[in-house]
This record gives sequence, structure tokens and C-alpha cells, in this order.
Amino acid sequence: MGTRHLRYLILILVFVFSFADTIGAEERYPAREIQIVTSSAPGGFVDTTLRFMTGNLAKILKVPVIVNNRPGSAGVAGTSYVVKAKPDGYVIGCISSKDTVVTPATIPNIPYSYTDLDPLIKYAEDYTIVFVKGNARWKTLEDLVEEARRQPGKITYGATTNSVSHFLMEGFLRQANINLLHVPLRNIGETMTRILGGNLDVGVGSLTALAGQLKAGNLRGLFLASRARAALFPEIPTLKEKGFKEPVLTLYTGFFAPSGLPKNVRKTLTEALEKAVAEPSLKEKFAQIGAVIEYRPGHELAKEIADDYRRVVKMAQTMK
Repeated sequence: MGTRHLRYLILILVFVFSFADTIGAEERYPAREIQIVTSSAPGGFVDTTLRFMTGNLAKILKVPVIVNNRPGSAGVAGTSYVVKAKPDGYVIGCISSKDTVVTPATIPNIPYSYTDLDPLIKYAEDYTIVFVKGNARWKTLEDLVEEARRQPGKITYGATTNSVSHFLMEGFLRQANINLLHVPLRNIGETMTRILGGNLDVGVGSLTALAGQLKAGNLRGLFLASRARAALFPEIPTLKEKGFKEPVLTLYTGFFAPSGLPKNVRKTLTEALEKAVAEPSLKEKFAQIGAVIEYRPGHELAKEIADDYRRVVKMAQTMK
């Protein structure tokens, strides 16, 4: 072989190997930072639990993982961003049951349905608590139910209209066959202020936001809507313990991708998320803010969302 031909052969081999390396680099996932979009504002249940997760996730995937908060429009802005994102695994969502269930079930003409999201895993649930003032005459849930049956519609409860708390409470009231008067409020802060001021009887909201007042004895928890008692307040019973077996809507969150994610990318992501949830210190971190690890694989999360959506639609029709 002549020198000239040898040079051509070397050039061809260099091109082939360079092209192969390029293709391999393109197929490797992840090759750059991953953006996790949430429609929740910084500091809340979803945002805080997500940030506990991102450090573990970045170590497992060996790329930076950043949080992109996109609150606004009742959660539609952030969720729509995820739905419309390119399905390549570099933009995924951390979205709560409020935005996957309540918003699509109660707000007409929003630009997405819960079926437009690909559930990867469920990872956390907030402890939602029904509470009264610390010196209220109702010492237990049974006390409240007994009086409500004697005086239907006289006891008030506060919750933001068409929120997870609103539908949770309505689900409980239907099981208990009692009627409390709903007072529409803007947020849990307003609910707590009114109860402490004696202008509202019963409140429902996140344990995280109420922990300080509960510890001080200014508020008393009647029940938790979670599957188990909270480590922070082991004396507060669950609704199920009190004999109410039917599920009520709770505030939970999980990771979602836009529809159409390649199988290999989805596999890599779900395996990494499962490892991140299993990190030993995570349980204690969650407990400190009144949250609990609640792992479910994607197909189980999809079923839970579908069941909750149907339940909320049915309730919303009769609440109007």
C-alpha cells in the first residue's frame, strides 16, 4: 500500500471513530444538567421535599439537577411548561395532587389534562390535619361529629375553595354524614388566624404550617388524613383509626415527564429517582417538616391520580 493510500485510510478511520464517539455521546443520558420544574412557590411542602431530593439525584445521575419554580395561574403555568417540554429527560416536573387532580377537575379550559403527564414515581405525602383552637369544647373528633349531628350547618370550617383541603374535608363530611358550613379563605395563614381569634371553628391544612402552634398548645389536632400518625405529633390519630375507611383526597407529590419519553431515558430516570428516595437520611429530613416518604411506582401513581380525579369531579358537581 502506497503512502498516499495509507494517509486516506488513516483519515477515514479517524472520521469513523470520531463519528461513532459523537453518536455515543448523543445517546448517553444524561449528558448535561436536568431541570426539575415545579408549579409550587419556594418554601412549601413540594418545594422543600424536592430540594431534599435533588442533592441525592445529582450524585446518582452525575449531572447538575436544578429546581425551576414556576408558580402562578393556580398551578397551570408550571404544569403546562412540563407538558409542553421536549420529551428528552432534561425537563421533568415535580407536581402535587392539587395540580394533577384538583385543577384539571375544577377549572375549565386549562391547556392540559392529567393524562398529558407521564408519572415516574410518587415520593412524598404531606400530613394534612383537621384542627381546632387549643381550648375548644371539642376535645376529640367524636365530640365534633356528635355536636355537628345535633346542629347541622352551625359549626364552621375554613379552607380555600377548590383546594386539596376543601375536597379532603368534604370527603370526610360525607363519610361522617354531617354538615359543617364552609367558609372560603385565601390560605392556611388566614384559617389559623381566624381560629386563634375565635372567628372560625374548624380548620384544615398542612401540618408543616401548623406545627409551632400545635406544639405551643394554641391549636389542637383532631385527626390526620394520612395513612399513619406523624412522628412530630404521635398523639394525633388518623382518620382511618377513627373508623372512616374510605380514602379522602390528600396532598401528595411525585415526578412526571412530558409524554413520549424514550424508554431508555425513562428507565434511567425512574431508577435514579427510586435510589434517591431510598437514601437513609431522607425519612428524618421529611419528618422534621411534617412530611412523609410515600413511594409508589409510576403505574400506581397514575391509578391514584385517575381515581382521585373521578372522586373530585363527582364531588365538585354536587357541591355547586
